[in-house]
Amino acid sequence: MKRLFGALLLFALALAQTPAYPETAFGLGYAPDRGVYLQGGLLLPFNPLGLDTGLDLEVLLDQNPQGEALFKANLFPGLVVESLYASLGVGLDLRYPFGVHLGPLFSLEIPGGALSARLGLGYEGRFHLAYGLGLRLYLEPLALEAAFSDRYPFRLSLLYLF
Repeated sequence: MKRLFGALLLFALALAQTPAYPETAFGLGYAPDRGVYLQGGLLLPFNPLGLDTGLDLEVLLDQNPQGEALFKANLFPGLVVESLYASLGVGLDLRYPFGVHLGPLFSLEIPGGALSARLGLGYEGRFHLAYGLGLRLYLEPLALEAAFSDRYPFRLSLLYLF
């Protein structure tokens, strides 16, 4: 019940974990029940069919290391929702220990930040639903991110944007 309440509370504040649009960033995150995460994002140099592509990496620094690589393509970068810019993309994540998910990414740019959501269907030992929700506030050149996902109930991150 606590986990559901926390998820609903954070969902009320935001809709994101990583923006649908690619960006280059590096930083640290902390999840109270998991520990320290090393995070990074990279704008990839190839643009098939003119689509912006990116790679987000996340590694848990623990005795039992876990990692995730999210390849993303920004399919619709210039959507407008109630006079705010939005992006819709698709993401493929690969996880260690083995897991793979494919699904949509959504971001809504708000003044000073971004709200984003991701959902993915795939396999992680069995059929699995991956999700991520959170809020990112931009304090140029830094970003502060609060997020939760199927991997952790809450994580706070500080990122440096290139």
